[in-house]
Amino acid sequence: MHYDRFTRLLHIFLALGMTAQLGMSLIMVHPKPGRAANVFYEIHEVLGLVLLGILALHWIWIMVRGGRVPPAQLFPWLSPARYGSLVEDTKRYASHMVRFRLPESTEPSPLPGAIQGLGLTVAGLMALSGLVMFVSSGPMTGWLHTVKEVHEVMGNIMWVYLGLHGGMGVLHQLAGHGSISAMLQIRRSAPGP
Repeated sequence: MHYDRFTRLLHIFLALGMTAQLGMSLIMVHPKPGRAANVFYEIHEVLGLVLLGILALHWIWIMVRGGRVPPAQLFPWLSPARYGSLVEDTKRYASHMVRFRLPESTEPSPLPGAIQGLGLTVAGLMALSGLVMFVSSGPMTGWLHTVKEVHEVMGNIMWVYLGLHGGMGVLHQLAGHGSISAMLQIRRSAPGP
């Protein structure tokens, strides 16, 4: 599947930024009463705000670009027909994978679209919960503690998502689909349909 140049650029920024954020979460020190945050926590906050802006720009671009993947395909569970297509496409992928193959696809497929929607949703929940904590800047008690917990759970889900999404990208690349090389070609425009 081919995406326009700006979508590929946004994807690269989000992938690198989210990976950096997750890595920093392992070494940053959270501020607590009597304990100051370390520099990695402060970088995490600033980079989080930058990523929120990139993510917002990505959502706006999805809505206005008119690309090959319609916005509704990112959320197939909101429509019985799209959900049915997702189930069928998932079966198609499963039947190929039990034979250690990946299906060819020349058009947007429901399963990859749903996976993209899931990743953008998890990233959005992480970014918004991080923003709430940033602007509140109070003690992490009560409802703010719940927001912090949501942020951390979404972080764990994002670890799994990035591993699976990146792993599938590598498998598609090895299968000859050119997924990773196509996503990394920033200088060239996407080929036509």
